Amino acid sequence: MAIQEIFSVPIYKIKLDLNVKELQSFCQWKSIDEYESGKVLSNRGGYHSNNLNLKDAALQPLIKEIETHSSQFAETFLSKNKQILINMWFNINLYKDFNISHNHSGDDISGVYYIKTPNECGNIVFEHSAKDLYDYYYLDVKNRVDDNVYNARTWWMPSEVNMLYLFPAWLNHSVETNKNKTEERISISFNTWHERNI
Repeated sequence: MAIQEIFSVPIYKIKLDLNVKELQSFCQWKSIDEYESGKVLSNRGGYHSNNLNLKDAALQPLIKEIETHSSQFAETFLSKNKQILINMWFNINLYKDFNISHNHSGDDISGVYYIKTPNECGNIVFEHSAKDLYDYYYLDVKNRVDDNVYNARTWWMPSEVNMLYLFPAWLNHSVETNKNKTEERISISFNTWHERNI
């Protein structure tokens, strides 16, 4: 007997060693300076910045890491050339703020990098591509087995300072509610695309 795994979804994670204090100051200053021009997309509450200037000196160490790791990630499941950062923005989520399910389809890879993650600030949650079907078949929760990588409808990964997550841009994901009453969660999100189409 043999089991062959098919249709698996890869998530790339790596702990970076960047100066998060500098990035935190950058995001907090920008949110005050440009508060009126923030966006409302998947965020429910909180602050979603406009796209950042990719030439900003404060972002260069992070951009270098993103392009290096997204290129390595792309080789494993896309078989595409070097990845180039397309856009990036930051999110500041206060108490009770969260992000609804969404994806970034149209790009190759999406990701998030965590700058500030106080206790109970909420994690990123990924959804199985067939979640709606799973919801239908698993209506009888009494007979469900424990969730694992084969049958889970969602899978969360912890928000952690200096952690970089990369995932296919088409993958639906959300962010849990920040339950910390006194501190905000700060992250930077982004998209990449293969070099030849830039």
